[in-house]
Amino acid sequence: MSRAVTCQGAAAAGGAVGKFLMLALLLLMLPFAARSAGDASVEIRIAERLAGDGASAMVRLPDTVRAAPGTQRLVEATYRLSVDVAQAPRKTTLFMPGLIAHATIRWNGHLIDDRSERPDAPLPRSLARLRLLDIPPEFVRAGENVIEIHATGPGLVSISPVHVGPRAALESRFEHRVLGGVVGPAIVAAVVGSLALCVLLLWIKLRDPLYGYFGVGSLAWSLHTAWLVFPRPLLGAPHQTVWTVSLYSFFVAMLVIFCVRFSGWRWAWFDRGAWTAALSAPAVLYAADALGRLDGTTEVWLLLWIGVVVVGLAAVIRYAWSRRNVEGLLLVSSGAIALAFGVRDWLVNHGGADNNHISITRYAGLLFVVFVAWMLINRFVRASRELEVVNSELEQRVTSKSAELIQALQLMREAKDSAEAANRAKSTFLAAASHDLRQPVHALGLYMAALASDGSRGDQPYLVHRMESSLAALETMFDSLLDLSRMDAGVIVPHPMPFDIEHLLRRLADEFAALCASKGLRLSLRISRVARVRHAYSDPVLVERIVRNLLSNALKYTSVGGVMLTCRLRGPTPIYRVQVWDTGRGIAEAERERVFEEFYQVADAGRERVDGLGLGLSIVDRLCRLLEHPVALRSTVGRGSCFSFDVPVTRDLPVPTAAPEAAPALDGLAVVVVDDDAAVRESMEILLRRWRLRVFSGASAEDVLDRLASEPGGALGAIVADYRLREGRTGIEAIHLLQGRFGSHVPALLVSGDSSALTLARMQASGFDCLSKPVSAARLRSWLAAAARSGRPRSLADAAQES
Repeated sequence: MSRAVTCQGAAAAGGAVGKFLMLALLLLMLPFAARSAGDASVEIRIAERLAGDGASAMVRLPDTVRAAPGTQRLVEATYRLSVDVAQAPRKTTLFMPGLIAHATIRWNGHLIDDRSERPDAPLPRSLARLRLLDIPPEFVRAGENVIEIHATGPGLVSISPVHVGPRAALESRFEHRVLGGVVGPAIVAAVVGSLALCVLLLWIKLRDPLYGYFGVGSLAWSLHTAWLVFPRPLLGAPHQTVWTVSLYSFFVAMLVIFCVRFSGWRWAWFDRGAWTAALSAPAVLYAADALGRLDGTTEVWLLLWIGVVVVGLAAVIRYAWSRRNVEGLLLVSSGAIALAFGVRDWLVNHGGADNNHISITRYAGLLFVVFVAWMLINRFVRASRELEVVNSELEQRVTSKSAELIQALQLMREAKDSAEAANRAKSTFLAAASHDLRQPVHALGLYMAALASDGSRGDQPYLVHRMESSLAALETMFDSLLDLSRMDAGVIVPHPMPFDIEHLLRRLADEFAALCASKGLRLSLRISRVARVRHAYSDPVLVERIVRNLLSNALKYTSVGGVMLTCRLRGPTPIYRVQVWDTGRGIAEAERERVFEEFYQVADAGRERVDGLGLGLSIVDRLCRLLEHPVALRSTVGRGSCFSFDVPVTRDLPVPTAAPEAAPALDGLAVVVVDDDAAVRESMEILLRRWRLRVFSGASAEDVLDRLASEPGGALGAIVADYRLREGRTGIEAIHLLQGRFGSHVPALLVSGDSSALTLARMQASGFDCLSKPVSAARLRSWLAAAARSGRPRSLADAAQES
């Protein structure tokens, strides 16, 4: 509603402004056309022209004498006029509206005006072309009076008709010429120039080509008008004429292009033609001057541009017809008047009726420029107001949407908090469940190790082997969960170093070869020869885990064919590209991103549950991102898959490792076991005693110290403590207490079934060796052997005496 009212108000204002401008034009034109009532002056149009050689001829005024074409020599001519004064008036005045020469004027032989001191100076311009001379009464006689005008000038002289009569009548004519030919154009130049600058400022702000064409064209019009009325010529002949006409061509071209575009026409060819013609004007006119045809060419050139104006008027008429409103009518009217006045000025100049005529085109053009500038400015103001309304509405909508967004963010924050709380609860539950599940599995593994070390008969070895296989699968699942927890806790830190990747891959291939053969599959290993001259640079332990998981995954999903492990050197900056190929069922494109998610498994009804929890590829993805070795996947359903990752190359040699020492004897080594689970303590005692170790176990460090108090002697060789003990105590505290009695040099091992990120981080920060339950018998024996090599045992009796 408000927008409609604004548009109606703008239309009404446009009509009012248009009527005002039309009225102003009519009032401005009245002085030019007005003649004083009862004008008693006499106009003299016939004169005798005396040439320099004495020859005479009767000529009609205005009369122009030019130098030979292509020259600017000094022209000289004398004009003799006669006027019959029946009765000598009290005050006689002579008026010449166009004296384009340096002249002396005599009345009956008496000098009344002399401006011939510099005959070679530039010809008079503007106000200097007008002559209003009072004749002294004593020079005037009744009857015939002779007026003699001696005119000189460079290139040409031109004499207008002479008016003789009372001062009052001729003074009115003089003021009319001054107003129309000097003051008026100066005002027009100032007004049009000011409007042009305003429109150009809008163009700089809006970057609308319409504003640019109109602003530049109007500014050129203003400069052209000011140039014509400037009291002194800025250039000499013929340059003044050439560049005045060229400037006229330019502003007509700009304004006509504006009219064409304003109406909605898009004529690229017309724009290019107008630009080309305007810019070629100086070359055409200079060529015409060289041929001695500058005046004729100028007239034809100006007439051609008047024809171009017709195109602009047609465009304006089209615009007005499409609008059919007062604004369009006034626009057409002002354009038509400007065109008509332009034709009139050209005819006056061509016919030679006035050698210093008043150009009325600029006044009609003033109306057109003012009206169009008002339209453009009004359009900008209207658009600005509409933009303010839109901005206001937009601000309201933004405020409303912001409130909705804040509410949505609050709901999202609450949902996020709920999700985080649920995740924490899940992690806590999984950690607790992991701990409670790992305890009996850990004990079961120790019992089975003790059973396997005992002599067995009948089917017992087979049953033990099957139980160990099931337990190994269960341990693999727990290890996968532990790996995720360790990565979440940030305790896995890569330790890159040079290593022999060929040796690592061959060892893994040998390890998996038996498993492949048991499933009737082939396992191939291909390593480029070039690759063997360099070494890989990464964390070998983590790289091994990645390859191991990829091989396990390939074997799980391949039933026919085989698996191929390859390593090739690629790229201008060499890298090792490790690839695991299989001939399995393949992975559909929709599942290729999800296979790296935790617990996601490609649907396979025939796959056994002992194959895992769906964490193998998730661990691969995390480890690859941790090492900055991105993993890639290519797969074709029904044909197989290829997983690959890149490892940097180095020419540095791997750090040589010392030869492994012989495993020391564990017989008689005293080991302290701290665990609050009785089954774990019992299984540990049975296994360690089978290995001929002395075991001192308890639910806490205090219980162990009480048992050691009655121990007759020996030396303490190692401490094995569970992390989570009763009453909120930890194995770290127990180890510190025991090392405080037996020495900080006693090797200590922390074991835990808790897989929470916080627990893993605390265990890692303790500085003690850490293993997660279930701990295999082989891994436990390996650690005890290392402890026996590095430990410096202290007598149990000495420690007991100190306690």
